[in-house]
Amino acid sequence: MSIRLSSRFQSFSGRFFAPFFAAAVLLGYVGIGESAQPYVLGEPTAAASLPTQPDGVPRDYVVTPNGFFHPSCVHRIDADETLEASGRVVREDGSERRVAPCAYPHYAPDGTQLARDAVPPLPAIGAHVPPPTINGWIAYASYVVPQAKPAGFIKAQMSVPDAPTIQAGQVDYFFPGLEDAENVQTIVQPVLGWNAFNDHGWTIASWNCCLDGETWHSAPVTVEAGGTIEGTVRGSSCHQGVCDHWTILTRDAINDHDTTLNTSGYGQVFDWVFGAVLEAYGISQCGHLPASGTEEFSHIAVAPTGPSTSDRPALRTWEPTVIPGTPSCGYVVTPHPLANSPQITIEY
Repeated sequence: MSIRLSSRFQSFSGRFFAPFFAAAVLLGYVGIGESAQPYVLGEPTAAASLPTQPDGVPRDYVVTPNGFFHPSCVHRIDADETLEASGRVVREDGSERRVAPCAYPHYAPDGTQLARDAVPPLPAIGAHVPPPTINGWIAYASYVVPQAKPAGFIKAQMSVPDAPTIQAGQVDYFFPGLEDAENVQTIVQPVLGWNAFNDHGWTIASWNCCLDGETWHSAPVTVEAGGTIEGTVRGSSCHQGVCDHWTILTRDAINDHDTTLNTSGYGQVFDWVFGAVLEAYGISQCGHLPASGTEEFSHIAVAPTGPSTSDRPALRTWEPTVIPGTPSCGYVVTPHPLANSPQITIEY
């Protein structure tokens, strides 16, 4: 199987989860009057909470789906706000806010310090991740489309698996997403996470990383095992393959909860399509992964930039990839029933 190596292979904000408020940070939903309102979730999980963390990563950093960041460089965007390419955050009423420029480096999952705009690289195909702990991407299915016809839309459903049998502070992520294979500066991704926000449970959030050394996410929402999540990434105001605006929607359709990130695409041409990804941090034994043993990505749809149509074009052939590492938990990535089918199973 031939694999296209791009800069993603070659080079691979919020606040630090503040000590719990005077009243403890809680999860779930509580009835207030006749309506149900979510409790406030904590900030992204602290690197120091992992069972082990890579050498070189400061203990006051936090875990994200794109490696380790200083908490001052991880920012939450509310549903009525839009992140512009200039870094301005504009509200629906026209008011705006700015965040201070990130003053700290960020780190790849293996602890390598990264350049300011770098998205953490994937290990080269055939590389072995040193034991005893996995941090980063484990398995995925992807393909690259011509830059003349990049993706302007991806949608996938994700099952919410059972919680890990061993809960030791690790973080597990599942998501589809889009990148620019020739010039990786950002990744747009609707994310299902275990313990992603210091919660020891499942949450959904939408993410965009890593221009100017900063990463952005929508408000996290709690979800329950056994459910199905739908993640959608949609570009608009597109010209010659570049979309000015992107909406990343992660939705629990059964319980009618969702979380949205409206963001610039920073001029990226999203020609690298990821239909299914498993990423995790602090994995030193297989029991740190969800107990279900499989994750199902289904109803995957991808469309190019340009006028939307009701008929989605056929998918290309997925390239399943497993990154060798320890612990080896029987990772298998299977598009089915065919190599270009809209369903992918990740086994572990």
